Amino acid sequence: MTRERLGLGLREVEPSPAPLVPVVSLAHSLQQALQGAVFPLTAEQLTWVARENEAPSHVLSQLGALPRGRFPSVEAVIHAVEDLTA
Repeated sequence: MTRERLGLGLREVEPSPAPLVPVVSLAHSLQQALQGAVFPLTAEQLTWVARENEAPSHVLSQLGALPRGRFPSVEAVIHAVEDLTA
């Protein structure tokens, strides 16, 4: 490292910028997690399908928090999860 760089406060190894992480919407995450599901399904069955699809833990937690009852479609699941997070 040169004295010039030290004088400017620059380090020998500059940190690389943070990698860009795509922001995935909740609806998209749920659609991926429930891909292939045949509705109507209970919250327990939804969680099972999501586990089989290797859904992230935050999606599994949201599905586990759903109320009892049957959900007629993935859209109904998305609305129910959005209601829980609102």
